[in-house]
Amino acid sequence: MFRLAFEDLSAEVYPLSARQNVNTHEEDMSNIIRINRDGVSSEDLSACSAVPAEAVISGEAIEKGAVHFGSGKVTIGTWECTPYAEILAYPNMTEYTTVLSGRVAITDKDGSVQEFGPGDNYVLTSGFEGRFEVLETLRKIYVLIED
Repeated sequence: MFRLAFEDLSAEVYPLSARQNVNTHEEDMSNIIRINRDGVSSEDLSACSAVPAEAVISGEAIEKGAVHFGSGKVTIGTWECTPYAEILAYPNMTEYTTVLSGRVAITDKDGSVQEFGPGDNYVLTSGFEGRFEVLETLRKIYVLIED
């Protein structure tokens, strides 16, 4: 399960649906939402913890994020994180990502590794299980779609 908690809410971990009211820039929302090529400025990102501590296998995930849009089963946002590695599973969710800066290596459970950097896009389909390793501080725009 993908989880996210923002420091200004509490130390608890919140499910995906709880993020919709956090730093969504709702005052700017219309039927057209501009997301700049760098996502949002660092000042618009809030400290968060999308990575469960028990999933981390190396490094320390120091994260910032902002949700640009959340509606039902779809969430779109910007996420930034320092180098770390975790075991990641998406049992009932698909993620589409555009890497803005940094590098990430993703290893499928069959052992195949793919690396992504600035300008690259990837999709982790529902049922994905594997290793997610941030090699250089990563900033990405993501779209999460719950099954």
